[in-house]
Amino acid sequence: MKPKESISRRQFIKSASAAAIGTTLLLSGQETTAPVKSGKSRVVLVRDLDVLDENGNPKYAVVQEMLDAGIKALTDRPDPQSAWKTIIKPDDIVGIKNNRWSYLRTTAEVENSLKKRIMEVGVKEADISVDDLGVLRNPVFLKATALINARPMRSHHWSGVGSLIKNYIMFIPEPITIHPDSCADLASIWDLPVVKGK
Repeated sequence: MKPKESISRRQFIKSASAAAIGTTLLLSGQETTAPVKSGKSRVVLVRDLDVLDENGNPKYAVVQEMLDAGIKALTDRPDPQSAWKTIIKPDDIVGIKNNRWSYLRTTAEVENSLKKRIMEVGVKEADISVDDLGVLRNPVFLKATALINARPMRSHHWSGVGSLIKNYIMFIPEPITIHPDSCADLASIWDLPVVKGK
């Protein structure tokens, strides 16, 4: 009698996956192509040990300095005003999407720092709104030509570290519908007309 051969779980998954992909491609009649190369995303990290006062509250002036340092580094501009002009135009209608979750809210210092710089670009105060749960009822957000995602980074027990991707969940009428499969469809929110390209 011939000894029984066994394969590891990893080998089984690799083989089964290859078979499934091959069958799908064969049945679909589509050719495989190399992935399209795209430019690299730019990430800026700004830290300041003095951002919090002795009671753990954010200091407005330090938050403003940090925001300015970040936008200058992101855009390679020498000052915050010229940096903001690369992403916001005076005729823009701007929605600042904050987060009101009680355990990790967007601070007023961040919201006010953003609003200040946006107004310095020439955007009218009436054309700027800060909102979270009401974005689909907020006239500024419904007409917005630019959106700023201003949510503190955190992890989510289903979606993991989606960083700011999950913050836009309020742009769909029934946010619970995006939660299945560990929030696998979060990125689809960014294709909605109220969000796309803004």
